[in-house]
Amino acid sequence: MAVVVLVATVGVASASPTLPATSIGFDISFPQCGHPLPSSPGFGIVGVNDGSVFTVNKCLDNELSWAQGATNGNPAFYANTGDAGPAYAAAWPTSQQTPDVCAGANSVACSYDYGWNAARASFENAVIAEGDDGSANPTLAALSAPWWLDVETGNAWETIEYGRTSADETYDRTMLEGEVASFTNIGVTSLGIYSTSSQWQVITGDSGTAFSSIPVWIPGFATLAAAQSACNITSFTGARVAMIQYPSEGYDGDYVCGLLSNPVATSVAVAASATFNDQLVTTNNDGTVSYVQTTGSPDLVVSATGLVTTSGALAVGTYTATGTTSDTHGDTGTFSITAKVGVLLQSSATTAAVKVSGLANYSGQLSVTGASDAVTYVQTRGTPDLLVTPTGLVTASGSLVAGTYVATGTESDAIGDKGTFTLTLKVGALVQRLPTTATITTVKSSTFSEQLSVGANRGAETFVQTRGTPSLLVSSSGLVTTSGALAVGTYKATGTVSDTTGDVGTFTFTLIAAVTPPAPPPPPSAAVVKGYVVAGRTVTLAIDGANFYGQPTITSHSGTRVVVVRDTGRVLIARVKSAAHSRNGRFTFTITLADGASCQVRYNQRAT
Repeated sequence: MAVVVLVATVGVASASPTLPATSIGFDISFPQCGHPLPSSPGFGIVGVNDGSVFTVNKCLDNELSWAQGATNGNPAFYANTGDAGPAYAAAWPTSQQTPDVCAGANSVACSYDYGWNAARASFENAVIAEGDDGSANPTLAALSAPWWLDVETGNAWETIEYGRTSADETYDRTMLEGEVASFTNIGVTSLGIYSTSSQWQVITGDSGTAFSSIPVWIPGFATLAAAQSACNITSFTGARVAMIQYPSEGYDGDYVCGLLSNPVATSVAVAASATFNDQLVTTNNDGTVSYVQTTGSPDLVVSATGLVTTSGALAVGTYTATGTTSDTHGDTGTFSITAKVGVLLQSSATTAAVKVSGLANYSGQLSVTGASDAVTYVQTRGTPDLLVTPTGLVTASGSLVAGTYVATGTESDAIGDKGTFTLTLKVGALVQRLPTTATITTVKSSTFSEQLSVGANRGAETFVQTRGTPSLLVSSSGLVTTSGALAVGTYKATGTVSDTTGDVGTFTFTLIAAVTPPAPPPPPSAAVVKGYVVAGRTVTLAIDGANFYGQPTITSHSGTRVVVVRDTGRVLIARVKSAAHSRNGRFTFTITLADGASCQVRYNQRAT
């Protein structure tokens, strides 16, 4: 399926001081109905539903007008999704013949049809709003817009209503597959999924195979800078990350991820520069990427497919080409490639390690890129401890004590390509392994012990403590103990370690002594709601459960206000007022205690 992201923008992987206006926007829906909307958006995304499938955002036409006034005047839509199953979904199909035959059972076929129908209902909402706003061709306008499927646990799903079984996960995935197929069948070509890893896992069982080609929009990042960096993360389906949501100006702000091209540096010999070529690679794209060069010609030439060549033989020097990238659906980014002509670049080895006892056998071979023939190495630093031959073979001059040794110098080939080399050799360095920290209660501190360990040793290790006594004691074999019972606090021991061949290193160990932690309070649990909610009225309900202490509060969906009037620990008495004209159905109360612990319970809202 062909899919695209919302708008074109420059792709960056970290925060940038200047961003195109069309890379930053907002999404709004029914919660913003009747409230001020963000000013001067780069782009706008509008929810077409009133929070769940088969409903209408009553302010859709007004909010669509706001989005049409953005810098990018091509609004996007998002549709709520959900799969409550036949017991709770009023629009559940009962005698549908296409696209699948559904007789009303809780089945794969009916879930697919439910998603198919939900897409058509949401699309019709957008068409009507486009017409109300004066579009000459409302259907074409809705088809041309990018669309997103909002997949959240706040809506009703079989994995939430019936339990997280493999069958329920299959039904929920199938509902989404039906919705995707329906939007595609309608003619929508820009489609993505909004969710988080945790919500996706709950709803679908963490299966993303059927959705791996669909871009994702991910919420949960605190700042614009964090949103930009998040464009590089792995998504919950494995698909490319197209957009990131973050809080902005009191609204949900959104940043569009562009194409990502890492800066490229390469080297080539003077003699080979006339035939040099390199292929640029861009990720996070949707479809074929086109390259447009803006600097660097005529020395470097970048084709429309990203093939880099030279205009002919180049003199010794550094040449850089930059430009822009775009894919078949409007995503953009930048690229940069630097070619160093006649500059030899060291490829290996730059670091090495050896035991004191292994010095007699140590050797390391230097190598470079960008040479046209044999390379000659000339050492300028590091003798007599390290010796570098004209061919780049590095050896030790003999027995060295534990420590760090560096050899540097120059390299050149017969036609004048030149460069520098460096090699850092660590001799006899012992490295401490875990553990390096521990935590213990004060009542058990007198019996505490921990064994230290190091790597790369030859023979027995000897530890010598230099700091931390008398609270912590480190034996010569590395056993850490305390001198007795410790008060609450943090204690640190440090020292040196050596083996029988002269290898040396250091160690550190931190012990935190704490009071015995109190047992956490039992979490609240809710079993059943006695009574039901009536739209436009205030009713009193009883919620049976356990551990309802700590000033509990209750929340539900938008338009429903709940006040706890009494709690006994096992029963909550709550006064509930639901907005007039709100829909009937099965909804969720979230009960939250003062310490943040929470639980949920389902309740019914119905007519009198």
